[in-house]
Amino acid sequence: MVQMTPGDQAMVKAIPGNDQCCDCGMKNPQWASVSFGTVFCLDCSGVHRSLGVHISFVRSIAMDSWTPEQLTLMKLGGNQNCTSYLSSKGILPSTPIKQKYESDVAQLYKLCLK
Repeated sequence: MVQMTPGDQAMVKAIPGNDQCCDCGMKNPQWASVSFGTVFCLDCSGVHRSLGVHISFVRSIAMDSWTPEQLTLMKLGGNQNCTSYLSSKGILPSTPIKQKYESDVAQLYKLCLK
C-alpha cells in the first residue's frame, strides 16, 4: 500500500463528477469510498464511515495508503457513473446517504464495479 501520487490524485479528481461531493455537491472533495469509486466531502465521509466498511470503505485521497486494486476501483467508478446508475434504478441523488448506499441497487453497483 502506498499513498496516492499527485498524478493519481489528479486523475481521480478529473473523472466526471468528481469535482464535487457525490452526496451534497460541495466542491473539492477529499475523501473517497473505495467500495463505490466515489468521492465526497469531510461531512459526508463521517456518514459513510458510520455505515461500516462492509457498506462503504472510506479513504482520504491525500493522507491514506492505497493498494493498486483500490486505485483501479476508483478509476472504474466516479461520481457521475455511480449517480447515473443509481438514478436509472430509481435511487435519486437526494436520497439520504444511509438509505442510498444500503439499498440493494447500490450493493449491486458495488459488485459490478469489481
